Amino acid sequence: MSANIGWLFYKDYFSDINYADISDPKNETLIKKRVDTIIEQKPDIEKKEFLGNIHFSATTTYPGLLLGSGNAHELSGVEGQAILGFSFDYTTGLPVIAGSSVKGVLRSVFQHQEYIQELLDDKTIDVAVLESEIFDNGDIFFDATVSKSGLRLLGDDYLTPHKNAKKKKDKDGNLVADALCDPTPLRFIKVMPGVTFTFEFELCDGLFSKEKKALLFANILADRGIGAKTNVGYGQFESNLAQKVKLQIDDYQEELLKLEEAKKEKEQQAQKEEALASLDSNVEKIKVSIASYTKADTKLIFEVVEAYALSDDEKSELADFLEGHIGAKPAPKNKAPIKWAIKLYELLGR
Repeated sequence: MSANIGWLFYKDYFSDINYADISDPKNETLIKKRVDTIIEQKPDIEKKEFLGNIHFSATTTYPGLLLGSGNAHELSGVEGQAILGFSFDYTTGLPVIAGSSVKGVLRSVFQHQEYIQELLDDKTIDVAVLESEIFDNGDIFFDATVSKSGLRLLGDDYLTPHKNAKKKKDKDGNLVADALCDPTPLRFIKVMPGVTFTFEFELCDGLFSKEKKALLFANILADRGIGAKTNVGYGQFESNLAQKVKLQIDDYQEELLKLEEAKKEKEQQAQKEEALASLDSNVEKIKVSIASYTKADTKLIFEVVEAYALSDDEKSELADFLEGHIGAKPAPKNKAPIKWAIKLYELLGR
C-alpha cells in the first residue's frame, strides 16, 4: 500500500535533517533517498463519484505536468533535493490541479475574442458576455483529480542553470563570462506522461449548453495546456483531446438518458403495483398490467393472463375486453404475435 505522497513530500521529507549543519553530507544522502521514495510510489487510485453535472478526462503527454511549482520546498545548499513545490490533494495525497487554476487558465484566453469565436464556430458571439456568464455567474470549477495512472505516476526532471563564475577569452582576447561553464542540475518532481486527470464542472445552460461549454474548455486545454513551463512542453494533453471529450460527453449524456429512463420505468412500475394492490378483481388487475401493451405484445399479454387462476365468467369478461384492445381472435398465420394471440384466446376459452 502506498503512503500519502503529499505527506511524504511536505512533512516526512524535512524530518531528521541536520539544520544545525545544512552542509552535512548525511543531509544530501537522506534527501536523495526521500525524493526517490516519493517518485517510486504506486498509489491505489480509487474510483469516486463525479462532482457537478459534467466532466471529461485528459491524459498528459511528454514531458509531463508541473503543479504547484511556486510553493516553497527548497533546502538551501542541499544537492539532489526536489527544489520546486508541488500540489497534492490533502486527503488522497495524489497530484491535484486546483479548481482555481483550471478556472484561471480557461479565463485567461477569453481576452482573445477571435480565438474563442473560432473555437465556437460563431463569429457573432459576444465573448465578453459569454466570459461573464461562465466565470461570474454560477458556473463551478472543481479540482481536477487523478483518475488513472500509467506505469508511473511521478518522475523527476532537471533544470540546468549555469553559474557564469568562470571566464574565457573572446575572439578579441577579453575575459567574458562562460555561459556554458559549471552547469548546476536542479532536480524537481513532475507528473509523468500517460496520467489521466478528470476535470469536473457544475455548468449552467445559457448562451451555450453545458455540453458545448465543456467542449470549449477541452479545446482550450488542448491548445493552452496547464501548470508550469507550458512554454517548453510541460502541461500538455493528447492532441485529439477535443475529439475524445466530445465522445465522452456523448457517452455521458447517453448514460444519463438511460438512467432517466430506468428511473421512469421504476416509477411506472411502482404506480402499477400500487394500482393493482387497490383492486379486488382479477380482470381489473390484468387490465392495469397490460394497459401499455398492443397487438404486437400478445406474448407478454399471454404471460400476464396465464399467471391468474380465472373463473369462466372472468375469462369471458377478459376475452371481451381483449377483442376491443388487440382485436378479435385472428386467423392462423406464421407470425409470432398472431400465434400468441390464438393461444391467448384459446386460454380464455374462445
